[in-house]
This record gives sequence, C-alpha cells and structure tokens, in this order.
Amino acid sequence: MQMNNWYQTLIKPEWALSSWLFGPVWSVLYAIIVVSFGYVAYPHFKGVIPFAVLLPFLLNLSFNFALTPPQFGL
Repeated sequence: MQMNNWYQTLIKPEWALSSWLFGPVWSVLYAIIVVSFGYVAYPHFKGVIPFAVLLPFLLNLSFNFALTPPQFGL
C-alpha cells in the first residue's frame, strides 16, 4: 500500500493513462496478442507455415504471461 501512495505523489505527464484505464487497456492488448498468436498458430498446425514463423509469436505470448505476475504484483 505504501508503494501505491508513493506512485500517486509522482508528477506524471499529461498523456499518462489514468489508473482506472490501465487495466482495460492491458486487457485489450492481451486479447490482441492471443488473437495474433492464433492467427499464426493455426496455419502452422495445418502445415502451411514453418515453426520459425510461429516462434516469435510463441515467445511473445509466453513472456507476456510469465512476466505479468511480477510486473503487476510489484
């Protein structure tokens, strides 16, 4: 709770997202990440594109899910 109070006292730029908007924006971004992964994964599993094309999407999805708890937990 002390960290939240500290953050609220910072002078932030005018374009900084409001705290109430931060969650919905990240939710939309994660939905876009998942959809883009599916858009590439489906052709890979059908044998149309190689694994090398799927790999960056797989890494992006994995790292986002792995780093979310430490990033937002802190």
